[in-house]
Parts: sequence; C-alpha cells; structure tokens
Amino acid sequence: MRKFLAVAVLAVMTMPAMAQTGVTLKIITPAVTANAGLRDLAAGFEKEMGIKVEIQTLNMAKMVDELKGGTPPADIVFLPVALMDQAQTDKTVTGGSRINIGRVRIGLAVHKGDPTPDISTIDKLAAVLKAADSVMYSNPASGSMEAKIIDGMLNAHPEFAGVKRKISMNGEGGQAVARGEGQMALQLICEIVNHPDQLTNVGPVPDSLGAYIDSAAAVTARAPHPKEAAQFLKYATQPGTYSLWLGKGLERMK
Repeated sequence: MRKFLAVAVLAVMTMPAMAQTGVTLKIITPAVTANAGLRDLAAGFEKEMGIKVEIQTLNMAKMVDELKGGTPPADIVFLPVALMDQAQTDKTVTGGSRINIGRVRIGLAVHKGDPTPDISTIDKLAAVLKAADSVMYSNPASGSMEAKIIDGMLNAHPEFAGVKRKISMNGEGGQAVARGEGQMALQLICEIVNHPDQLTNVGPVPDSLGAYIDSAAAVTARAPHPKEAAQFLKYATQPGTYSLWLGKGLERMK
C-alpha cells in the first residue's frame, strides 16, 4: 500500500504543469499572424510553461465585435496596426500591454520547380506579371485585407495595366496555383512558405509599393487571465523567437 501511495504521489508531482494550472489562454487573430509563427510559439509555450493556448482565427471584419462582446472573452488579440489603434481608442485592450509584432509582405508565388524571376523593381515585377497567362490572388469582395492590398496595388500603378488577373474563388491565390488553376500568385509570404512542396516564394514585391501588413498584439481588456496573457506575449516576442517568425514569413519589429 505504501509503495502504491509513493508511486501515486510521484505521478502527481511529475504531471505536466498544464494539468495543474487549469488555465487556457484564448487568442484571437487574423490568419496573417496565425500562419506566420504564432501556432508554433503557442505549442512551445504550452510545453515549456504548462499553460494551454487556444488560437481562434477570425476574419478581420469580425475582430472588433469579438473584442467587445465575444464569449468566452479572449485573453490576447493580434491585429493589424490600424485596427489595434482603434482598439486602444475603444479601450478594448489593456493599456500598456501593446507590443509590435512585425511585418508580413506580399510576395510572388510560382509552381515548385519553375524559374524564379527577378521582381526587384516595379518595372521588372510588371514585366513578369504581364508575361504570365494568369496572376491569381484572393477575392477582394470577401473582405480580405490581403486581397484589398493586392487589388489596390495593381490598380494604383499604370505599370500593371494588362496583367491577366484571376481571382481565386476558393481559398488564397497560392492555394489555387498549387491546385493548377493558375501560373503564379500574389499572396502574403506567410501563406506561400506554408506550401513548400508545391510553391516557391520568389520574394517580396518592391517596398515602394507598400504591399504589406504590420501587426501588433495586446492583452484584451476583458482577459480572464491577464497575467498569463502577458507571459505569453513576452515569450512570443523574446529575441530568440525572431528566426522562427522570419522562417514563417514575418519580419519582427522591435
């Protein structure tokens, strides 16, 4: 009996911390950050800190409503900077908890094994896009910020006149290219690198086009676990995580 009790006590002492805390952090985020390293960091945090992390990916149009009245309330929110500015004005995030996350750029995706052209200038990018039989990207009518940025970029610059655009009606442009529906795609780099067996990331479009999304994160004003939420943000933005974010397509901003 004593031997059994000793074994039982030892088992409790060595159980994962997650089972002892009972805390589950809820993070709401658009896909741009969820797919740019956040999921990997959440898994690492769970393993090292013993605190479970639940990630809910939402359309950016729904993020504001979720912040104000979502049930159960989220602990942490990731948002593009303009929406985070508004959240601070609305006081739906905790003052002083905001931290810059980084930038994800629009890039060019081609089929794995295809040549990788030079797109280092607007003129060179325009020439490559015009030579393609189809350039795919997400549907702007869906409310996608990514799609609106790409559509706006192509509309704002006369160099892109004549590009044979093709809207993906099923998922991202790169996913459509991977399915064989087009020759190349304009897409957030974090989405391109998630399909290494099917797509090659040619690189980002020129900086002068302003085709990127900058994101920030904060503890929400209604966070059930604000202490643990602050711990997660510190963990996810420590210097040692920079290479992980970058490998997933996000350039960290200090």
